[in-house]
Amino acid sequence: MIKRNFTAALVAAGMLVIASVAQATVVDLINNDSGSFTNPYGTSIFEFTQPQPTGTGVIDPFLRIQANGMEQGYNTSGGTPFDDKAGPWTHDIQFSDLQSTAVNINGTTYFKIMVDLNEPNGAKSTISLENLQFYTSAQGSKTTTDLSQLGTLRYSMDAGGDNQVLFDAARNHGSGSGDAFFYIPASAFAGTNPNDFVYMYVQMGSADETTAGGFEEFTLVRNLTPVPEMSALFPIVGLLVAVGSTHILRRRRMARVSS
Repeated sequence: MIKRNFTAALVAAGMLVIASVAQATVVDLINNDSGSFTNPYGTSIFEFTQPQPTGTGVIDPFLRIQANGMEQGYNTSGGTPFDDKAGPWTHDIQFSDLQSTAVNINGTTYFKIMVDLNEPNGAKSTISLENLQFYTSAQGSKTTTDLSQLGTLRYSMDAGGDNQVLFDAARNHGSGSGDAFFYIPASAFAGTNPNDFVYMYVQMGSADETTAGGFEEFTLVRNLTPVPEMSALFPIVGLLVAVGSTHILRRRRMARVSS
């Protein structure tokens, strides 16, 4: 009986390993313009973009990381626990900031983030995203190497499988151009308070796709103020026409009295 139970446990463990491997997905943005994967947190979309302006004053990066081989870090105003770059480009953000990036894709709401890669050209231009996690907490400026202390885990890229996103920085012209958009399902943040702080942890680089250049930076892609629809403009246009017509009639009456 003990032997039979032990064998059954081994089979179950093997099935679990096989299932985890089967669910692993590689999103290839080296040869493709977009890709996605689905895990318990929902469907995430990753999309190559043509050059976007990212110079000083154009965007507000909230995280920069830099190291050779493999780099990792998360945004905080409290310090630089990993490979984070100190300065105004690595800082706290709140959930209300993340909400300002909300977009609707095929009926699903996503939060939109842009990455600007800075890797050498040639054989070293490729880089991989190995892990992406989001945590929320009522406390800002946390600084710890224990990710579980960052708060409530809201999203993990590797949940359900060892997922990976591949990039080629040479598709654009390096730092200052913008390279890809991340679309993270908003449903993963259900119940989050707008004033809560959001920590985004990123790990990039692997044995095959090492990091070798400058910093990678991440920024929120905030929505612009929507342009009013024409139907909303009609009452305003009508009012202007009425005021203008009244002014013209008044001038005509005054001209008649003078004559």
